[in-house]
Amino acid sequence: MSETRHDVTPSPERITESLRDTGYVLNTAIADIVDNSIAAQATKVWVEFTLDARGRVRFSVADNGLGMDTDGLVNALKYGSAHRDNPSSLGKFGLGLKTASTSFARRLMVTSRSSTEGGPVTAAWDLDEVGEHGWTVAVLDTADELDTRLLDEISTGATGTVVRWGKVDRILRDYSAPTGIHAVKAIQKYEAALREHLAMVFQRFLDPDDDRAQTVEISLNKKPIAFWNPFAFGSSELYSKDISVQVGPEDYAIMTLRAFILPRKAELQSALGEDGPKDARLNNKSQGIYVYREDRMIHGPDWLGIWLQEPHFTLCRAELSFDHKLDDAFQVDIKKSRIDLDTALVAVITEALTPPRREAENRYREGRRADTATLAQPSMHASSNAAIADAATSIPSAHLEKVDKAHGQATISNEYGPVTVKYVETGGQKVFVEPVDSLRDGVLYEPAYIGTNPGVRLNKGHPYYEKVYLPNRSSGNTIQALDSLLWALASAEFRSAQTATRDIFEDIRIDVSKALRRLVEDLPDPEDED
Repeated sequence: MSETRHDVTPSPERITESLRDTGYVLNTAIADIVDNSIAAQATKVWVEFTLDARGRVRFSVADNGLGMDTDGLVNALKYGSAHRDNPSSLGKFGLGLKTASTSFARRLMVTSRSSTEGGPVTAAWDLDEVGEHGWTVAVLDTADELDTRLLDEISTGATGTVVRWGKVDRILRDYSAPTGIHAVKAIQKYEAALREHLAMVFQRFLDPDDDRAQTVEISLNKKPIAFWNPFAFGSSELYSKDISVQVGPEDYAIMTLRAFILPRKAELQSALGEDGPKDARLNNKSQGIYVYREDRMIHGPDWLGIWLQEPHFTLCRAELSFDHKLDDAFQVDIKKSRIDLDTALVAVITEALTPPRREAENRYREGRRADTATLAQPSMHASSNAAIADAATSIPSAHLEKVDKAHGQATISNEYGPVTVKYVETGGQKVFVEPVDSLRDGVLYEPAYIGTNPGVRLNKGHPYYEKVYLPNRSSGNTIQALDSLLWALASAEFRSAQTATRDIFEDIRIDVSKALRRLVEDLPDPEDED
């Protein structure tokens, strides 16, 4: 059987334009370029991210790494460049420099000085020239003057590389005043987020005391970046294990899994001052697994799809580290920012992290109960009690027949006849709404005669009380509205109560309380309002 071959070389213009939409966000793209500097054994990396005098974004990354000769530059600007000699290099697919850069700029220029060529060489890749010149890279006759000076500054005339973006078109929108306050604020916001991202992603490289990775000084706009260690701040290690993972018929690689619990907000404030919780990023989105490939954080924090990020696990963080041998097992993507786990790895991680997560939840809930006891004062409900006392006489209610203090019961009568309900003493005060530490079955509220008054008792330990009542504790009108609603439900139950329907009302309260518990899960805690 014969066959005819046809050329299906893709259109350079269409391919390069489509590769602009690979899903990079700015922080991830810039971290990818810093990866190349670290892979080149740089000890200094300078990142520039500013506006020039005409309101255009200026971005560059300079390093004092090994540098590249002309052939190396051309290879670096090739989509799918040649494999690095070192398989543990942070560079993986030979695409990051190009796809990361062209996601935000139409021109990429690289100036480099190697130990084999006398002076620096500049090469450029311009998307606007692809239609005319195809898959070709322009090597300039003379190295770019600005970047040559930058090379001399960072490497004192030795080897190094500068990556610069030109025609940046996907970072700032078109402001009517390109150098105005809105553009400046937008750049400042990007800069702050980038500083935070690099401090976390390259933590092990930035920390001179961390011997797992080479030490690298990284600065942003001439200001050094200080590392941020998610497992510091007085955290305690609950789990640590090296786990063997099969990567071939007879080959195995090691991943390291560690779990930590952070101190609570009050403990951090006591140890580190008022800014302690903020510095530790003690919030819901910082919980979860931080994934490191070759000592560089590539994913997280989240629970890798195994669990959701929920407030009561805020104190729990885990570290998952592996090297390039496990790239296929973790299905590392082009941007080195996402991984997928196979079923076996999910099972291992689930089993290992369930006990630490449970301990973190217990510590969190114990702390929340202590916080609630401190924040929930009886005076919160004083205005509600006064308002309900004024209105109660005009609202139809059941009639109190007698009280059995010894057994905590009261007998009331309504249109269905007499029925026994819960009774609590008040100490002589006129109380209609009473917060208590807990209620049976964990319900939010329960009807009870409080002294001689039809009242409602509120469970301070229920998440609804913690996340709805406490954040509004300074708003008397809001508290009074919430109290009035629950008191009205209790009062209506007294008027309709029968011995035969007692269990039905209890089940309704349990179901309502469960639903409210679920509905407020994503609301912030009172201590996280700031």
